[in-house]
Amino acid sequence: GKVNLPPLLKPPSYLLNLYTSSDSIATSFHKNIRGYNILLACISFEANINKEFQKQGISNFRIHGQVYHCIGSLLPENNHSPTFAQLYIYATEHENENQKNIMQDLNHDILLYLQNMLDECNPYIQSFCQVRNIILSNITSEISMIIHSDRTHNLHHYNASASSELAAIMIGDGHNIELTNQDIVLRLHDKGLQRISETYLSYDPLHYILLFPKGDD
Repeated sequence: GKVNLPPLLKPPSYLLNLYTSSDSIATSFHKNIRGYNILLACISFEANINKEFQKQGISNFRIHGQVYHCIGSLLPENNHSPTFAQLYIYATEHENENQKNIMQDLNHDILLYLQNMLDECNPYIQSFCQVRNIILSNITSEISMIIHSDRTHNLHHYNASASSELAAIMIGDGHNIELTNQDIVLRLHDKGLQRISETYLSYDPLHYILLFPKGDD
């Protein structure tokens, strides 16, 4: 065909072993892989659910209208627990405990290894960690993170994107920054959620984080 997709980057050895092995740990991972991905993903799932179909029979749900994926502010609002990308910023010592509290059936050791893996190889997660470090340093009370929608790729090289290519971290509230139509601006506290189009360049690596652990798009 006319469309040539670059190959997926080879996943880190730990994740590759979980995908390909048949031992008890890998089997546990296969059984709960959706749960791990949901927990580690940076964006959330939003839809109008018809609850009439949840009253009897096999557990299921029916969606009315379009499915959306959304991302919120860098930090949770007061009295709210951190979710999705906020889990990578809230604080290292709380990070894994917060994730465990959301889905308690997942294996703690697998979750910890996956988290450490993403900290090392995922440029989106590394950008969120930079935000965390700035917050902890008390340099400023205003910080914004811009996830770029327009990035230049060399089609002859299939390398993971550097965090500086994916996102920019700015001092201030981000209101005076020149943006393209699809750039995403995340502020420390911002009420409401931003919807992310399925055609947005960062949609897949932000949502299917265990398929794209190195942030390739």
